[in-house]
Amino acid sequence: AVLAGRGEARNLASRVLGLSLRRVSRDMCTAHGHPVLLAETFVDPSRFTGVCYRASNWVRLGRTSGYSRVYGSPVRWRAHGRPKEVYVYELEAGAREALRDGDDPAGWAVERRAPAPTAAALHSLHEFFGAIPDFRKRRGQRYGLACYLTIMVAARLAGYRGVTAFGEFAARLDEEQRRAVGGFDSPTRGCCTVPAVSSFHHVLSRLPPDALDEALRAWSAQHAGRSPVAMDGKDIRGASRRDVERRRMTVAAVEHGSGLVLGQVRIGAKSNEIPAVRELARQLDLTGRVVTLDAMHAQWDTARCLVEDCRADYLVTAVKGNQPTLHEDLAAIDWSRARWSAEVVGKAHGRLEIRRCAAEDLDDAQWNGLCDLPGRRQALRIERERTVLKTGRTTREVAYGITSLGADAADPGELLDHVRRHWEVENRLHYVRDFSYDEDRCRAAAGHLPQNLAALSNAAISIVRVTGRFDHIPEANRHYAARTHEALDAVLNPVSS
Repeated sequence: AVLAGRGEARNLASRVLGLSLRRVSRDMCTAHGHPVLLAETFVDPSRFTGVCYRASNWVRLGRTSGYSRVYGSPVRWRAHGRPKEVYVYELEAGAREALRDGDDPAGWAVERRAPAPTAAALHSLHEFFGAIPDFRKRRGQRYGLACYLTIMVAARLAGYRGVTAFGEFAARLDEEQRRAVGGFDSPTRGCCTVPAVSSFHHVLSRLPPDALDEALRAWSAQHAGRSPVAMDGKDIRGASRRDVERRRMTVAAVEHGSGLVLGQVRIGAKSNEIPAVRELARQLDLTGRVVTLDAMHAQWDTARCLVEDCRADYLVTAVKGNQPTLHEDLAAIDWSRARWSAEVVGKAHGRLEIRRCAAEDLDDAQWNGLCDLPGRRQALRIERERTVLKTGRTTREVAYGITSLGADAADPGELLDHVRRHWEVENRLHYVRDFSYDEDRCRAAAGHLPQNLAALSNAAISIVRVTGRFDHIPEANRHYAARTHEALDAVLNPVSS
């Protein structure tokens, strides 16, 4: 409706469908290594007529039988009584004949990704926990570190928030589950026992966070793709308020799209996010990947570390007053001659937002000495127009960015998408830790408790993201709370999507 109101597009539905169909095959090649020849959609005739599809030359094949799949094993189907109409559209001439042929046509020869690792090649989180060096004295040990950590991650999956809750979760395990996690067969009690609440507190407060984070990084590396990575810091506010002289802060890396937490490091008591980002980048395999950063990290050393040490690309999503010279250089560029992306319209939180991005290639000799960051190749100008739907009030914002991605590697539309997805580190990690696991209200501050609790939350979030069964973490927490065996299986066995 916005586009039509501006007079930029008639027959809006056909226009949107056409734009989507023209790029779906290319996007599939980029993401999965194969093209798309035939598009398919379903229309509920009790609610819609499908006239937009017919007007766009989609072909109606008929109706479904009106069944839906019921989750679980064995596979079951349930009649819902609402059959759908099936429409298809050929993206290439002769698509039906090509799909019937058993061999791939020569035109389909595209660079394919390496196959995903099989379950036999994956290792469980429990196995990585078993490799963590034990800081405790050997005398009197009944439970290994893997036992404690397996129970705590499973409890985190089920939505248990605190150390006391971990003990309650362990006490509810049955005999078979206790043996599976590594419980102790007590000859005096005649049963398999699990650690007490005080033991969980002792382990979490004294376990070196770096050792736990290293194990989680190794596990996440099995499931990581090649998508861009967002890095940002977070203050564990509850613990910081409890001990004002020792702020508890961490920097985490989150993969765009999947939401997988790739790693986390502590920020030193007398330091900040800037050196911590470089430390985390060196610990991860970022070769050939794009790292998105906020305004704080428009730093010469950070750019050099990513480009030279990590062999990655960087994208600073905003350059602000902390780098006045760089900001002035970007603002002085004549953006009227730059390459512009198409407008992207979004509606959320009661606001309508229109975004577009301009990119200027800095490889030309005329830009020598401008925007002095190692490896910089493109400058960005992002324009946002927000309208509050309730009041009609409109605000406009201009932000500048810089990246080591060349014009041949990313066009303005892709850069705009990278900038937008950078905030997944806030929406899909920091917000989840605060909302689902109450991190900022947690007052636990003894020893290494804050950092280790944050690492356990990262592990639980990553498991949910890898499995891909749930859209939201609270939904996953409720599921695992009612199915303790599934929560334990997710830690004891390799996880696959």
